[in-house]
Amino acid sequence: MTKGGSPQVETADLDLHPNEASDLLPLENDRVLSARGWDQGFWTVLDEGAVEDCVALIGHTHGKGNAKAAWEIVRPRFEVRRHGGKTEDTEACARHDGWVYLVGSHYGSKSGPLEGKRAFIARFREADFDGDIEAATPELEIALNKFRLHRAVNDALRALGPDLLGAPSGVRETFVERKPKQAGKRAAARIEKTDVPINVEGAAFDDRGALLLGLRYPVTAEGHPLVVELAGIERMFEDRRTAPVARRVWMLENVGTPEEPAGIRALHRRGRELHAIAGSLDSASAKKTSALLDVHPEAGSASCAHYRVKLPRPKDGGPVDAELIQSFDLGNVEGLAAGPGGRFYYVTDEDDRVHIRLMHHEVKRRAQKRPASAAGMVGDGDRSGSRSNRGRRAPDGRS
Repeated sequence: MTKGGSPQVETADLDLHPNEASDLLPLENDRVLSARGWDQGFWTVLDEGAVEDCVALIGHTHGKGNAKAAWEIVRPRFEVRRHGGKTEDTEACARHDGWVYLVGSHYGSKSGPLEGKRAFIARFREADFDGDIEAATPELEIALNKFRLHRAVNDALRALGPDLLGAPSGVRETFVERKPKQAGKRAAARIEKTDVPINVEGAAFDDRGALLLGLRYPVTAEGHPLVVELAGIERMFEDRRTAPVARRVWMLENVGTPEEPAGIRALHRRGRELHAIAGSLDSASAKKTSALLDVHPEAGSASCAHYRVKLPRPKDGGPVDAELIQSFDLGNVEGLAAGPGGRFYYVTDEDDRVHIRLMHHEVKRRAQKRPASAAGMVGDGDRSGSRSNRGRRAPDGRS
């Protein structure tokens, strides 16, 4: 399971239909924990079906080990007043200001094109659940963004980002030149023929309320993964015409290579640290159906690994070094979250099963005070590169 003498990882096999779990987010509702007899719990999302049907809560019974019997799965119900049944492919979850946010991939099927029902962000208040979580029906708010987020990210990548792994005509024709599914004319007009499709699989809020999106695709020309900072996410629920603003782009420059490009599979924030799972740009098993692998067969070769970077104070983006924490002999580590004592949990799906994996050592926090030029500081001026567009902010997203 692990490479190079990595710490022991214990696995619990879970029955979580339809066995396509994505991401982990720690539960912070003490009423639910107490009523269920759990010492910890995690939200996860499934990527098959509408978002309101694809949220699950995984709880661990107090005092028990990591065997399957120690874990309990609850499938909450939600009230949806708008856009019920109109979403698909939930990939990430993140917390901010009492809300749990759920993020769609903003991508398409492996054979394209982009799909409007995947371009959404949803949210619910965790505090609306009490101990009887199965009886509660809190509201789930859904914001279909009509490719506004796609537009904002593409504008930022052009203005601030590095050179990207090429999206030759085959990829562009498949994903962005064909008419996107479930999109009207105005929404489709936000997709330009020179765009790259984006595939969001990681999300985390920083301490200023900005949403950090981890992209599985695209990656840099050198095969390094990208993290894009967005502002104004909460306003999308107040006015459906509001576009988010992509302000900064970071590149994990020591992760991935041209021979084995790596994209973000999951993000998790712990204090000023950002933890990321990086791995292949598409599953190697999907080669027969993946338009991306048709053009870039090397994009399915990278195994997953857990990295840590230091979250910045307000900076202007750019390259950042990442510290390797854990490597896996797997290509489908779908989420990670910090547990008690600095231990990390991972969720994987393989062989039509979902697994919770507990890493048996502590990931210690790095010292807070470091020299200004220290490697690993996101947006460090000494590591900002020579590109003339570094240090500028991205243009506002179009509405």
